[in-house]
Amino acid sequence: MADLLFRLGRWSYLHKWRVIVTWLMLLAAAAAGAAAFSRPFTSEFAISGTPSIDALVTLDENFPGSGDIANAPTVNVVFAAPEGETLDQPENMRAMDQTVGYIRDNLPDIENTERFGNPVAVNAEISRMIVEQMTSMGMPEETARADAYNVRTLSDDRRIAYTAFDFGAESSMSVSEEDRQVVEDAMDIGRAAGLQVEAGGPGFGDPIEIKTGSEAVGLAVAFVVLVVTFGSLIAASMPVVTAVIGVGIGALLILSATYFVELNDVTPVLAVMIGLAVGIDYALFILSRYRQERATLDAPDAAGLATGTAGSSVVFAGATVFTALVALSLAGIEFLTWMGLAAAATVFIAVLIALTLIPALLGAWGKRSFGLKIPGVAGHPGPGSRPAKDLENKSLGRSWVNFVRRFPAVVMAAVVLGLGALSLPVLNLEMALPSDTTSNLDTTQRKAADLIGEGFGPGVNGQFMVIVDAHGVNPDAEILQPYIAAMPDEVGNETTKASLASFLYSVEQASSVNGIRHAQLINVNEDFTAAQIVATPVSGPEEEYTLDVAHALRSTNTQVEDATGVDIGLTGLTAVQMDITEELGGAMPLYLAVVVGLAIVLLILVFRSLMVPLVAGLGFLLSVGAAFGVTVAVFQMGFTGLVNTPGPILSFMPIFLIGVTFGLAMDYQVFLVTRMRERYLEARDNGHPNPEIAAVETATVEGFAQGARVVTAAAIIMIAVFVAFIDQPLPFIQIFGFSLGAAVLFDAFFIRMALVPATMFILGRATWWMPRWLDRILPDLDVEGTGLEKKFEGKRREVGVEKRESLEASHA
Repeated sequence: MADLLFRLGRWSYLHKWRVIVTWLMLLAAAAAGAAAFSRPFTSEFAISGTPSIDALVTLDENFPGSGDIANAPTVNVVFAAPEGETLDQPENMRAMDQTVGYIRDNLPDIENTERFGNPVAVNAEISRMIVEQMTSMGMPEETARADAYNVRTLSDDRRIAYTAFDFGAESSMSVSEEDRQVVEDAMDIGRAAGLQVEAGGPGFGDPIEIKTGSEAVGLAVAFVVLVVTFGSLIAASMPVVTAVIGVGIGALLILSATYFVELNDVTPVLAVMIGLAVGIDYALFILSRYRQERATLDAPDAAGLATGTAGSSVVFAGATVFTALVALSLAGIEFLTWMGLAAAATVFIAVLIALTLIPALLGAWGKRSFGLKIPGVAGHPGPGSRPAKDLENKSLGRSWVNFVRRFPAVVMAAVVLGLGALSLPVLNLEMALPSDTTSNLDTTQRKAADLIGEGFGPGVNGQFMVIVDAHGVNPDAEILQPYIAAMPDEVGNETTKASLASFLYSVEQASSVNGIRHAQLINVNEDFTAAQIVATPVSGPEEEYTLDVAHALRSTNTQVEDATGVDIGLTGLTAVQMDITEELGGAMPLYLAVVVGLAIVLLILVFRSLMVPLVAGLGFLLSVGAAFGVTVAVFQMGFTGLVNTPGPILSFMPIFLIGVTFGLAMDYQVFLVTRMRERYLEARDNGHPNPEIAAVETATVEGFAQGARVVTAAAIIMIAVFVAFIDQPLPFIQIFGFSLGAAVLFDAFFIRMALVPATMFILGRATWWMPRWLDRILPDLDVEGTGLEKKFEGKRREVGVEKRESLEASHA
């Protein structure tokens, strides 16, 4: 592969304008495709095949037109009277009438208006209708009044009330900004009259807002780091330019893909975040190697050799990131699969651009590639300063690795214990999807949910919908006989009576579940073959206890199915989110095992060692554990007070963090340790009395000293790109930026630049040990490009002799 990449890099250098124009044409083509095919993104996180989604299918089959209640465009407008007042006072009634009237007049196509209106008046009417309807069907009046009380719209103290309706939109994701503004204006009317008015519900979620400044901040920091690394404005600009082009093509292709598949609105943000980070890093590694090779080779060969050596590492590192992202499909979750594939495509483009466009730009700039030097930076002498120190022989990286060499056990213990301690908060990890009850405290959605919880109980925000399909009901079921016997003859035939009996029995059993405050029958279809039951828990949707209640309810439903022959499903927004969260949580162990196992296998192939991959894999677990830990501590537990609304971690963040961190961890492992292996292979036969130990120590020091500066710059750039996204308004993007930045910090500086060299010094000759039989059967990947470099040893010696003769002649 190194020879192929050498030819590619050399060809790109010599045919620079072809390469540059080709990439610009691809960018223009991607832009044209996006303009022609792009469709809106979605904010939905639904997973097909989960029990709650299956229940929605059953609901739609038996109640045509019910739609997806989990994504219905429902709005709850909540009113609260000032302290010491009640909502049924005349002036407050007028304020609510005006608020509701404004919505009615300006949103003529609203739907599901059974509970829409002045909530004080609606409450009385709903209560009367339910009692009359239920008692006419033979239900005891006490039970009917309990049902009416459970769906009341006015709190017991008459200070809090709410009204509900659906926007005339296909789903909560397609509500127009104009319709939202009508509700905002209506709320202002009520607020001007002295009431607290808030709005929430699936149809009134915060619109997706993406700030464009995050990328600019990340790029600005990256440019500064590159200037410090190379001391040249031209060299610093090249990785930024190539990364922007690569991410631009990737993002435009994602926009085009929306014509064919439905993509979540987080998808392009994460792809851009990851694409920028790896795009700059990959270009940095090749550019840095080119500068080194240029000292002894002519420009085309230096470009080819840099692409063949560092480019081989780029290909391998990119392949690991690509594989980790594609492997997200193992979870079997559609939106996560598309997120992984979109990010993987962007990484793939970043690799291709680094291998071709960087050599092409070097060819275009020629001798000026490292021009516009900054005095006093990267070893360039400033005006009146002393000669710059030799960065190869006297550097912070060399000083650090020599410190690790003297105290390897101390460094290893500090890293393991420190990162282990930071991982402890993971034990308290809670996961959920965004909802009103987890929104920021200062949003109207959170205020609406809190008011509803205060006035009607927190469970009203997380009600379950039980769907009973009685097509297969057993009329002879023993448990149904008392219900059937109590029914009047005019109810219908035996099958109809059995169906109604199964509905009543299901309500009774749901009500008996610990944690269910009340369950009631709310709808029966025309042929009495299906029913909807609302079960209200005592706790809110964000609480762990509610999940236990849902599982208990499902267990009870299974018992009802066995006893009666009906099919029962549990759905609703809370149930759908619960299933998604549990699917993601269940997929994490398998995914973690796959990526860690993959890492070890790939690194065995690359480094032909057993201990190096093992340490790399364990180090990855430590770094991702610490990143999880600090994320939980800050965003869930509220440590440091940086987050004004601590709450459960976004459900798909952990598995995505594992995938991305794995790929990036392997990047640094490959770029740093390949340098060490290069030096090891050179030093192994140097004639030292104990060549193996000497080779290991020498290789670790020299390889680290050569690679540390570039890896440090790459890590700082990647951290800057990720951290810049913390400024985004959406909490889940903030969490991703923070978590990925923390993961890179821990992995690059604590694992790759401290734990890895420390374990090498401790293991000694065992570092590069591999059984001979295994060494014989494994393919030789030569990621370091050792074979390629040997071809240029003679040319390097010739250039070195010429330089020495030239230097001696100048002195003479």
